[in-house]
Amino acid sequence: MSLNPSAMSNETDRLEGRVLNLLQEVTMGHDGPDVLSSGQVFDVVATGGAVRVLLDPERIPEGAEEALAETLTPLVESLPGVERVVVKPRPRPVSNCRELPGIRRVVGVHSGKGGVGKSTLAVNLAAALAARGLRTGLLDADVYGPSCPTLLGVGGRAETTDDGRRIRPLERHGVRLMSLGLLLPEGEALIWRGSLVDQGLPQLFTDVDWGELDILLVDLPPGTSDVHLAVARNAPLSGVITVTAPGQVSVDDVRRGLEMFADLMVPCIGLIENMAGISCRHCGQVGDLFGSGGGRALADETGIPLLASLPFVPEVAVQGDAGEPVVISAPDTVAARVFDRLAAGLAERLFREQMQEVEA
Repeated sequence: MSLNPSAMSNETDRLEGRVLNLLQEVTMGHDGPDVLSSGQVFDVVATGGAVRVLLDPERIPEGAEEALAETLTPLVESLPGVERVVVKPRPRPVSNCRELPGIRRVVGVHSGKGGVGKSTLAVNLAAALAARGLRTGLLDADVYGPSCPTLLGVGGRAETTDDGRRIRPLERHGVRLMSLGLLLPEGEALIWRGSLVDQGLPQLFTDVDWGELDILLVDLPPGTSDVHLAVARNAPLSGVITVTAPGQVSVDDVRRGLEMFADLMVPCIGLIENMAGISCRHCGQVGDLFGSGGGRALADETGIPLLASLPFVPEVAVQGDAGEPVVISAPDTVAARVFDRLAAGLAERLFREQMQEVEA
């Protein structure tokens, strides 16, 4: 298995550029603005030959949404390099969630099963975003297994602000981190269910002195639980990134998670297939230790872009156990370059959303 992030990203950028140029020529009337500048097209994501176009129903004349989708689909399909097109409305945000002052965007990182590298990815993505100059926070909401402090190399206990009213996040590699692992005595288990989750989890958003953030990543527990519902009710999630292993069991669990977020009207930004093969250190042969093809099959089924397919790299796990994200400790490795590319794509998406808000 070989992975060339530069080649992948260049081709994706070219394809996305062709789609955007096309949309600038499409109008919903003879004299109206194009569907891109009018905001009728909310977002465009291209991954490989797959293109997903999200429409904003609030910007489209009543009754015209289906006609616009039927118009755009064959036009985008006609572009060179396009293999598959999905045109659909953007999910509406959860209506009763509260705004978080000073935090521009909140993005969840989710998996259907534990042990697929979700927290490792969240930490490396946060470090890569911070390295790109974004003011980045990371909330470890995996309350039953908070591992982000270890992976980021943060120890000790969180302290309160001078007035005693809020909790200061700890910071390393430019990432502001808050986790129950920084509040509980070492080794102490947390038993939170139902109402305790509803009461305790919001405080990790509102009672923490996050300061000004461009993005807050939330490392969610695997599966579906009260924690996910509490996060959706208490934070304006812009979307989630979903991590899966390539095997069928992991994919099935992810599918249930995607259905949950769809019910909550939280969009999935993209899928990441982790542990997609492992290379033998001695002979270089690649084996599919955790199955194969599940991430691509799920992307084809749902129309959600597959952002990356990462092989299992032992060094990533070793560096994580040592508290050194691979994007910091070994930035020239293939895994680090993929994490950086993911950060670049997410940063570009956030910028695009902010520009649309300014123009609205």
